[in-house]
Amino acid sequence: MSFLRNAWYVAGWSSDLGTAPRRIRVLGEWIALFRLADGTAAAIGDRCPHRFASLGDGKLVGDSLQCPYHGLRFDRDGRCVHNPHGDGSVPTGGGVRSYPLVERHGALWVWTGEPGRADPAAIPDFARFDDPALAVSRGHLKVTAPYELVTDNLLDLSHAAFIHPFLASPDAADRTRTGIRQEGGTVWSQFWIDREPITPLFRLVWDHPDDQAEMRSHMRWTAPSTLYLDVGMTPDGADPDDSPALPSAHLLTPETEGSTHYFWMVGRNRGQADAALGERIHAGIARAFAEEDEPMIARVAENMDGADFWSLRPMILAGDAAAVRARRILAQMIRAEGAAPDAPDAARIPAIEGAQHGHHRN
Repeated sequence: MSFLRNAWYVAGWSSDLGTAPRRIRVLGEWIALFRLADGTAAAIGDRCPHRFASLGDGKLVGDSLQCPYHGLRFDRDGRCVHNPHGDGSVPTGGGVRSYPLVERHGALWVWTGEPGRADPAAIPDFARFDDPALAVSRGHLKVTAPYELVTDNLLDLSHAAFIHPFLASPDAADRTRTGIRQEGGTVWSQFWIDREPITPLFRLVWDHPDDQAEMRSHMRWTAPSTLYLDVGMTPDGADPDDSPALPSAHLLTPETEGSTHYFWMVGRNRGQADAALGERIHAGIARAFAEEDEPMIARVAENMDGADFWSLRPMILAGDAAAVRARRILAQMIRAEGAAPDAPDAARIPAIEGAQHGHHRN
């Protein structure tokens, strides 16, 4: 599998990076994260060039990160700025890579490609979660599967009726209308569910006498692997913008070819000051991801046994249209970036253009 290198990936939540350094593996590379004295976050290569210890296991000395093994210190640019041994001189090449890092929407975004191409304007828009009118909680999950399988799962939410009793009703698939639209390199997978009984999740925020509503679940995918879910339930005749909503963000960062960091956040526009309510919503969603999604996706990866996705000739259903479109776009971007010869070939991915106008089951 090849990765899109010239892209922003989430390396953690801002709130989780305090005075102690941290380390994370992104696209197969170990990265050390730390904060300068003024609170600015920085990211450099984690492997010390001396004896290959982890800088993320070290400690901060001023604005430098000190290796826990022999005390070499490195600044935010990856330069070795202190050698406590011998005459103190730093051998030629005594540095590590520095990664552009931007804090936005409560997340630490690192750029894994050419530093000169790191444009903060390219970070996908998740400003919805910066709105003080929305209460937000955040989580992280490790998925033992390639990140594109997680993307497939999120772009086809029809699975919710079968494995997520907290999030959907068991007969939702019979009343679901689907659609897909593309805006440049962004793909929207749209689901409307008519006459949906108020789900267990939405019962926690429901403030209307109706026991059914129209439910929308519109997922936005932005390459390479960030997704925004606009989900809400609207009573008959009501304004969707004023109805209960529980939007969520799904920020996927490949750890290796076979594992994925799944950073997520969920907001609510009801009961924002109710901490106990927030804990119940967070726990229910975390359980759905960890105990229902992750085991299923991990088993899919196990059954694929390392085979290329398209070589297995998967059956394509109407709800797969957005995921197929996303795979095509990503494959084209990776090949255009000049990745390895084994990069995905978009021409091998079916277009299924007939699905782009949506599907309605009566």
